Amino acid sequence: MSDTKQLTLPITGMTCANCVATVERNLKKLDGVQSAVVNLSSERATVDFDSAKLALTDVIARVNRAGYGVATGEADLIIKRLSDDNDARRLEKALTKLEGVLEAQVTFTTEKARVKYVPTIITQAELRRAVASAGFEAMELGGEAEDAEAKAREHEINEQRRLLIIGLIFTVPLFLLSMGKDFNLLPAFVYSDNVMEGMREAQPWFGWLMLALALPVQFYVGWQYYVGAFKALRNRSANMDVLIVMGSSAAFFYSLPITFGLLMGHVYYETAAVIITLIKLGKFLEARAKGRTSEAIKKLMGLRAKTARIIRDGVETEVPADDVRVGDVVVVKPGEKIPVDGVVVEGRSSIDESMLTGESLPVEKKPGDVVIGATLNKLGMLKFEATKVGKETALAQIIKLVEDAQGSKAPIQKIADQVSAIFCRAYICRLVFLWTNAANQF
Repeated sequence: MSDTKQLTLPITGMTCANCVATVERNLKKLDGVQSAVVNLSSERATVDFDSAKLALTDVIARVNRAGYGVATGEADLIIKRLSDDNDARRLEKALTKLEGVLEAQVTFTTEKARVKYVPTIITQAELRRAVASAGFEAMELGGEAEDAEAKAREHEINEQRRLLIIGLIFTVPLFLLSMGKDFNLLPAFVYSDNVMEGMREAQPWFGWLMLALALPVQFYVGWQYYVGAFKALRNRSANMDVLIVMGSSAAFFYSLPITFGLLMGHVYYETAAVIITLIKLGKFLEARAKGRTSEAIKKLMGLRAKTARIIRDGVETEVPADDVRVGDVVVVKPGEKIPVDGVVVEGRSSIDESMLTGESLPVEKKPGDVVIGATLNKLGMLKFEATKVGKETALAQIIKLVEDAQGSKAPIQKIADQVSAIFCRAYICRLVFLWTNAANQF
């Protein structure tokens, strides 16, 4: 019998509905994949597959082959109780076997472990628990667990901003020079005595100046479009990158023989640069907008308590909230948040549950009553037994429901994706036809 599993992957590099269709189509080609749903706004792919036929690395490799990426995180942990290098190898093997872990490296001499993982499948708290189950103790290096997805999105926004600024630095002067020449607004030394099609021709060096300004935009700012177009064509599909490359390259390469003096005509370097820079502006705005789509989830996550005060073996200690286990006795003082769900065993207090129920008045709690994680203890001190921790808490379930709602796709959206993919291919055919006619004129 098949062992069906579902995983959610954070996808990077998608720009349009055709990218969604490309990722879905490539994932469905894998033997063992039963369904694959990709959402552009949340940039996540939900895949149901047979774990007996496929591994996580196979799915990620297929996404990479399609020309896109998967956001990953790196956890740096300090490992205690390592006796020798054999312990390091044993722990390394135990970490590698965890679902969601891509790479694990444990060094005995430095007593450190570096783990590369997929944040939507496994968390750093689960990594630390796995280390503890193997008989060691893990301490996180550098404070709170990083939000790998947020880090990847932030890197994308910064990269698009940097390329946009570089594009503007070269495109704005290029555009002004081109328009100034066409409207005879430049100084006289720029123009030659030749007149063609009712316009004065510029000196030969002027074309070389425009080429020098257009080159960085075409092949540095726009390089990712060439890479994306190559990967799309390699997978026998066409996306937005193919359109951008064909449109801007047509203008740029048409202008080259004119600059070299092989043909007579008008150069269009500014057209190619403006196409790339304007689309880069759209990419930057899109990346910033997509970074805000998960704002509601981040706010929900921000409601959780970061630490918990628990009693183990008669000793009260403060631990990360993710390390609380079912059955632990948790102590909550006035003004503190309830870290996990549980049942009160000692004390009386009033709890502000407005974040969950909307009730403005605090709710009285006594032994035997249920308390919910992320609610606020108002008055007295409480001791309660943890009954639901980690992904089982009420808040975690709410977050999962919100994520599922963002990741789901309405039937009409699937139709829209198919229509946009057809339109994209038709537009490419039109560009090929025009480009072929232009080439025949040479």
